[in-house]
Amino acid sequence: MSSVFLFMQRKFPKHLIYVLAIIVPFWLLFFNSPFWHTAKMSAMSLGTASVAVARWPVDEAYRIITYRKTWNDYQKLTREVNALKSRVVGQEEVAAENRRFSSLLGIKNRSMFSSTAALVVARDPSAWNSSLMIDKGSRDAIKPGMPVVNALGVIGKVAEVAETNSKVILMTDPGFSVAVVNQRSRESGLLSGSLSGKCRLYYLPEDADIRVGDELVTSSISTAFPPGLMVGTVTDVYPGSEGESPRAIVEPAVEVAKVEEVLVIK
Repeated sequence: MSSVFLFMQRKFPKHLIYVLAIIVPFWLLFFNSPFWHTAKMSAMSLGTASVAVARWPVDEAYRIITYRKTWNDYQKLTREVNALKSRVVGQEEVAAENRRFSSLLGIKNRSMFSSTAALVVARDPSAWNSSLMIDKGSRDAIKPGMPVVNALGVIGKVAEVAETNSKVILMTDPGFSVAVVNQRSRESGLLSGSLSGKCRLYYLPEDADIRVGDELVTSSISTAFPPGLMVGTVTDVYPGSEGESPRAIVEPAVEVAKVEEVLVIK
């Protein structure tokens, strides 16, 4: 009997410890004392801060490990985006070129004259507004003196011809000239180029009725150009003094420095 009692005494403290280990945490968790609530919140905040501090090295190590992969993914996406941008730009360029050729085709279909479409393949860097080269030549029946135009109007005329290309002198070159007529007043004059990018109108009648905004077209008396092609718009008028005819400054209808496709009238 005494041995059983001693055995129970040795076991009891262990069982008590087990019971307290289960009951006390529940009691502490659900005890609603304001003091204890504050203590619990402080303990939880401290635990959260401790966890954050403990996780920081782990997070940094993860960032370092994954940085290389992220950088590689970024470079790959950048290359793909650049490729897509290039493709879009290329498609836009093709669409713009198609629109320009459609305009040339429209002129060709409406014109009574035979013509050939050509691409601008070169320019003289030292005289950008003076001349250009096109990809058509004697093999395409191109000859010196032929008018060169686009959908907006006169560009220039063929100056030199080789087998597969030709040099075109632009209307803004001082060596270019063409007879024109004022669409409003029907008065004629001679238009010539100037390297300033604009043209000059000479040999008007002394009492010429010419105003800023008047539009000029090729005249029927021109020996090189068919009549009625748009040439440009008057931007300034200089009345002539006694014995001199008035002069005018003309803005070309075509911005010759940006021409990419042309039509050569035969």
